[in-house]
Amino acid sequence: MARLSPIKGIGFALVLPALIFARSAFRPADASWSVIKIAGVPVGYVFELLEKTPDGHFLITSDSKIILNRLGSKVELATRSKTEETTDGRLLRADTELRASVMSTKSTTIVKPGSLEIVSEAGGKTYSRTVPYSGELLGPEGIRRLSLQKLRATGDTIEYLTLSPESGETAKGRRKVLARENVEVEGRSVSTLKIEEVLDTTGIAGTSWLDENGEPVRSEMPTPFGLSEVVRSDRDEALASAGGGELPAEMYERSILKTNVRLPRARALEMVRLRLVLRDGGAGWPDLSRPGQTVVLQTDRELVLENRRIAVPRAAVRPAAETPANAEFLRPNEYIQSDLPEIRQVALSVIGAETDTLAAALKLKRWVADNMTFDLGIAIAPASELIKNRRGTCVGYATLLATLARSVGIPSRVVLGYVYALGMFGGHAWTEILIGEEWVPLDAAVVWEGIADPARVSFAASSLSSGPLSLTGGSAARLFGGLDIRVLAYRLNGWTSEEFEAGAPWRIEGDTYLNPGLGLAWQKPAGFSFSGTGLVWPDPTVAALDGPDGARVVFQEKTRPPWKEFSAAAEEVFSEHKVTGPARAIKLGTLPGLRKDGSEKAVAVCDYAPDVWIITARGKNASGILTEALRGFRPSGR
Repeated sequence: MARLSPIKGIGFALVLPALIFARSAFRPADASWSVIKIAGVPVGYVFELLEKTPDGHFLITSDSKIILNRLGSKVELATRSKTEETTDGRLLRADTELRASVMSTKSTTIVKPGSLEIVSEAGGKTYSRTVPYSGELLGPEGIRRLSLQKLRATGDTIEYLTLSPESGETAKGRRKVLARENVEVEGRSVSTLKIEEVLDTTGIAGTSWLDENGEPVRSEMPTPFGLSEVVRSDRDEALASAGGGELPAEMYERSILKTNVRLPRARALEMVRLRLVLRDGGAGWPDLSRPGQTVVLQTDRELVLENRRIAVPRAAVRPAAETPANAEFLRPNEYIQSDLPEIRQVALSVIGAETDTLAAALKLKRWVADNMTFDLGIAIAPASELIKNRRGTCVGYATLLATLARSVGIPSRVVLGYVYALGMFGGHAWTEILIGEEWVPLDAAVVWEGIADPARVSFAASSLSSGPLSLTGGSAARLFGGLDIRVLAYRLNGWTSEEFEAGAPWRIEGDTYLNPGLGLAWQKPAGFSFSGTGLVWPDPTVAALDGPDGARVVFQEKTRPPWKEFSAAAEEVFSEHKVTGPARAIKLGTLPGLRKDGSEKAVAVCDYAPDVWIITARGKNASGILTEALRGFRPSGR
């Protein structure tokens, strides 16, 4: 069953733009090795080889590998590319292989006058498309020559058009000289031009230091996990970094946005108002007006969003007729492999004779939630791998749901952004389906019975026909790890909170803790005091009581899938807390619940659909402590 972790899926995938930039910036002197570092930790290498064909064309082969170790899992991102360009640097062909999971995806791009002919392959299936372009495409050698000719003094600038092999589309690049600097490389001082470089496919400004031959000896780019560096080295040092690195925990937390308050029953919310603040005010905002997401106020540095749960759209019948507007979201590609027989077979077995678009998609969402397993080692995978192994991060959940939907005639796409959980917003991916002319969000990883909740921020959406960079580049790459989020207000069951940007949606009046959004009033027993209020991720505590002799009572809430029986959810909680013995029925006010008692720990679980409430007591006579604490609960506002 899907469980949310703030860094699962997206966090690792966001390293891709840094790796792509590092490789595309390098033009080797015959052969070169470089070490890739993130936040100062060696995590991989780049190897480049320059050759010439008999007719004088340049062939540049590049191998790159990044390995990240985290929470006992290893994530490996590997690419191999080979470009061919003419003697004057014009690009003729590019072959690319990307592996971010068990399988790899491959693409071959042939540059023709005015168009790119692209053939992609994954899981034994090939997909072809034609992309028009105008201008002259340069390869790495062409960019190097242009830099030598035009970049000489501070302020000098060049612009060029090249190929982004990972997206199969053209990319506009710009280099600007910032200064002349001496850089130490392999134990010697090298005179360089320090340049700023930006590709529009990532939208992120990187920095490179070019030697007298116009070849980078060092490159840097910001990522959500800290600064990514590519530094020229010898072969032994580069290969030694292939064991991967363990980034400090605080590096991962950079992409996690702690909120000022804990939202109650997040999956059931009807409206959320959020304030987004750029940490670097100079980056600017992309267009964040998206389905269910409205920009209320925007300045250079701050932006207020009001997100509302999308109403159930007017009924529509599948399969949708293909039109120029929806064709991209109905046709298969190397990631959304909706033409695979095994994909369609599963989809048809799940939806049966259902022809209503939303009803069919909700059945598919539940199947994905029930049949996929989170795996931190799978960054991005094609559907042929996902349907076979049924493992992945939230990106995998979203990709598989989009593929199943598309296989039965439901237009779909994958969305990237943040989702709320436990007092923080974490990087996440989900699916949108097209019903009529309205995009409707569905989330198979952070589940809700119907349409996805509004406690999320959407940055980008893609059919994935242009590969993963269409999601992880551009606005997503700039915003992840680059902003803060504050909750301004929310609506739940028709009740709207007051604006509490400077306050909190709960209060303590005398001996009672009041949380109207959560629908809770809790009167403390004599001799106890409230603590643990106002905590957010990583602490799951909503409120706690401290008593004599070290006694402590902790109240938490936990979301459960709406189709999971309460008794099964309660048994999971008892197992997590290692409380054994028979469970007995209790009531918390009007809420049905179950309870288990041990010698120094007692746990009660109550059904507050779609969530459960968990009350844990520790200390001598834990059973008696829990009994006293439960007498003070008054659920309300359901």
